[in-house]
Amino acid sequence: MKQFDWTRLFTWPNKVYTQLGFWVIVFFLYIALKEYPQRMSGITLTCLVLQETLELIIPCYSQNLLVLPLLKRRKWLWAGLAYVLQLLILIKFLPYLLNGIGQLFVAVFHISDVVDWRDQHFAFTMVAFTIIATFTKAGLDRLIRDKEQRENELRHLKAQLNPHFLFNTLNNLYGLSVVESKKLPGLMLKLSDLLRYSLYDTSQHYVALQKEVDYITNYVELERIRLSGKSDIQLQVTGDIDEKYIAPLLMIVFVENAFKHFSALKGKPAFIHILLSVEDDRLHLDITNSVDPEYVPVPSTKRKGGLGLENARQRLQLIYPGQHQLIVRKSADIFETDLIIELT
Repeated sequence: MKQFDWTRLFTWPNKVYTQLGFWVIVFFLYIALKEYPQRMSGITLTCLVLQETLELIIPCYSQNLLVLPLLKRRKWLWAGLAYVLQLLILIKFLPYLLNGIGQLFVAVFHISDVVDWRDQHFAFTMVAFTIIATFTKAGLDRLIRDKEQRENELRHLKAQLNPHFLFNTLNNLYGLSVVESKKLPGLMLKLSDLLRYSLYDTSQHYVALQKEVDYITNYVELERIRLSGKSDIQLQVTGDIDEKYIAPLLMIVFVENAFKHFSALKGKPAFIHILLSVEDDRLHLDITNSVDPEYVPVPSTKRKGGLGLENARQRLQLIYPGQHQLIVRKSADIFETDLIIELT
């Protein structure tokens, strides 16, 4: 299921509709919970519930607009003075404002049963509402900042990822061009499709799983052409992948890594087996490739390796915290990557 970006509810202009909707719900909750004298109904009831709702709205917004900005700037003395002054004003003058609303209803709708708010106790109510408003607003702002920080990190990781794939594929194409391979035009077309997807279709936080599978399939086909059928390359996809969404360019990292490092002992077939299965909302990617136990990689001082894998690990932690399991196993002649993601 494609995840909803809840922070959009608190950005302009959506936050206006969000807050308006919230207070409308509060208004009707007062009625549904029967927080009013049973003798009241109709316009009289509407007047009272409106006054009760304003009793919540006014201290909440005065706190968040006047006091909370001072607290965020760590101006503790000014914030304390503003808070005390705000309480005094609310306790003294809010009853008159609410009575004014009642008198407006009397003048317009000719009702007679109205509440005199000067007889109500406001001190505890104002303290409680302003404190609740502060913690709610501060907590919400913290959640939004954390989400924005994660998105910035993800954008940075994705910006690293596209050139990473491009450089690896261009290295393969260069090797074929040196020997004037006839396979080069076909590979260029495959590369064009891959780049089109990675550059233009992956700007969203989540993409259709079907598109991601198509991307992996095209990549595997490109590698088959490059390797001329000399290796055992298998790709199997099972389960229902329709109406499923996933973070883009996650799985391809592990597929690309298998092709980059697979090998075998001389005289033995090299292989890469990729199994992608989806059951309900659980995705399981299992990649097994052969390795030459006698091969010793030559250290390079010109470039750093493992960018793709480290990138993928960080993105998994950011996007699917507590919703994924990544296990990498290595034996003498087998390398296996086992990835499980809960797509919900």
